[in-house]
Amino acid sequence: MPASRKSPAGTAPRPSLLLVEEYDALAAAIGSALKKFAPAHDAHVVQSLDEAEAVAKKARPELFILDFDPPHAGIVAFLNKLKRTHPDARMLVIAATVARDLTAVRGLSGAIQFIEKPFELADFGAAVQALLGPWTSRSAEVSRGSLRHVDLVDALALVCTAGATTTIRAESGDEDAGEVHIIDGHIAHANTNGESGADALREMLTWSDVHFTQSNGRAKVPRTVHGPWNVVLLEALRSAGPVQRHAPEVPPKEKTRPRTGKKILIVDDTEMLSIFVEDVLTVADPDWQIFTAASGTDGLMQTETLLPDLVLLDYSMPDLKGDAVCRRLLSNEKTAQIPVIMMSGQVLEMTAVSAQLRNVVGTIEKPFFSDALVKLVRENLARGPLRIFEPPAQVIEQAPPPVVETPRPLDISPPEPAAVAPVPVPEKLIPETPLPPAPRVLSPASMPRTQFADSSENDVVLGLFLDVISMQLTPKLQMGAIRAKPSSLAVSLHVKSKALRGSIPAGTGFELGRFELDERGRIETVRLVPTRQPVEQIATRNALDIGEVAIVASNSHENVQLTSAASAPMTLQLLAEYEIGAVELSTAFEVSALVLKPSGQKSSVRFTSASLAGNGAQFETAIVRLDEAARISELTLQRAN
Repeated sequence: MPASRKSPAGTAPRPSLLLVEEYDALAAAIGSALKKFAPAHDAHVVQSLDEAEAVAKKARPELFILDFDPPHAGIVAFLNKLKRTHPDARMLVIAATVARDLTAVRGLSGAIQFIEKPFELADFGAAVQALLGPWTSRSAEVSRGSLRHVDLVDALALVCTAGATTTIRAESGDEDAGEVHIIDGHIAHANTNGESGADALREMLTWSDVHFTQSNGRAKVPRTVHGPWNVVLLEALRSAGPVQRHAPEVPPKEKTRPRTGKKILIVDDTEMLSIFVEDVLTVADPDWQIFTAASGTDGLMQTETLLPDLVLLDYSMPDLKGDAVCRRLLSNEKTAQIPVIMMSGQVLEMTAVSAQLRNVVGTIEKPFFSDALVKLVRENLARGPLRIFEPPAQVIEQAPPPVVETPRPLDISPPEPAAVAPVPVPEKLIPETPLPPAPRVLSPASMPRTQFADSSENDVVLGLFLDVISMQLTPKLQMGAIRAKPSSLAVSLHVKSKALRGSIPAGTGFELGRFELDERGRIETVRLVPTRQPVEQIATRNALDIGEVAIVASNSHENVQLTSAASAPMTLQLLAEYEIGAVELSTAFEVSALVLKPSGQKSSVRFTSASLAGNGAQFETAIVRLDEAARISELTLQRAN
């Protein structure tokens, strides 16, 4: 592919970027995309690191894009040179596999940003646009990671990704020295200053101003470090703490006045796109108050708390799609008047959905240019809030009711219950003190009784949709364990007691609330919070697009692990039997929460129907991880014997 266009005589040279891609077809495709994502930059395309070094001397690129699939030899020496010659440039590495946990911990401070193959064109464009933008943190007023921050972690990540057998020698500005030995892409040994193993690796990661060199590795070294390279490096990085870098001296800045302009919330699960949009809007109007949310659920909570003047909403998110977010905003009187601009690369689907939503005031196709985004934002901020409120009943009518059938083990015909006198509810409740009273709790003993043939009247079946992160296979290639995360906080609930069903208003949906775990880390109680909208059924997906195959290190002779591709995860439905331990009532005698206790550890998992009919594979909950709000963020299911 030809080099960049030359600037007319007498004019300043155009900014540029440099792509290292050895395959002509990919070079042409990515080069064409770069013309769209970065029209103000000249794109130089080379096939090797040596060519890149030569071209970079003249072009002075702001961004290096390196396709590391397959890996390039001499990458460590290349990084060392760029650290000295192009300290303010940034780097985007395209790799077949990305150590997501490691990149998440390093965040934006890392010298290298990664994008995994295969990737969505919009995500690649967002990464390029973000890295070519200001790339400055507004909160800390410091530069995000650039090539001046290349360190030992970057070098180890690249040679381990390449599966190399090599040795990296590191020397610090304080004259400390050490070595890290890599065998077949895994860290086998480290030594420095009389220490060895993980302690030596951790020590080296604390050094600042590190210079490193690469030499041929030795196949036989004392094995002092064990485990997958990304896990080893992540643990060492966490225990080492923040690295004290020698930052260039900058003159002290005057204190900036607080921003008092319009509030804009960006809701998108692609971090680079959120960064790009935030940077663009900050440059367009420094007085705007910009906030970000990484999921639909987080976006809903922040919208209700912040009450922004405008929401920029991604249509495709893993937990809640943009249309579901918009409907929930409409059903809430506090948020129904907030205008929404929807963003997506799925133009046809986004356009069709947005036409039915009264709070969507505009759409924009990903990837987009900064000028088009700023114009759309300014126009809709000038119009102000909407003059609509859509009552919950109307929203419920737009959404199809969930299909709920009785599971076969519970498909029984109980005799008609004896008539139960309704509990009288006062028409008006006036608290005696200004402080609101605590919610009233009904224990199972005080609930109305209804007889069931084979089970307790307090039993319920909880339905939760999960996206598969990874799956372990047994030696017989059967499912052994599933690691998954909730597709949505919304759950379906089948209540067997007619009396209890009658106390819950028709059309009420439930969302997962706070979890409590016992000393073994297993679920002890679950709180369900009623919502104004019934649960939306999520289509299950029984095909697993494999993103990565690995031998499970802790049990390598028995299990193989398949990692789901992030773009199309397998979606399953988990059905678990619970018992209602208590019902919390508000001061108006309305249900404010259901407190559930598991009836057993086994749950039914199915990849086909969203209904409750039929039996599924039996799994037990092995590991439960909670977020900061004590809600479930991830769980591991083990196949029941």
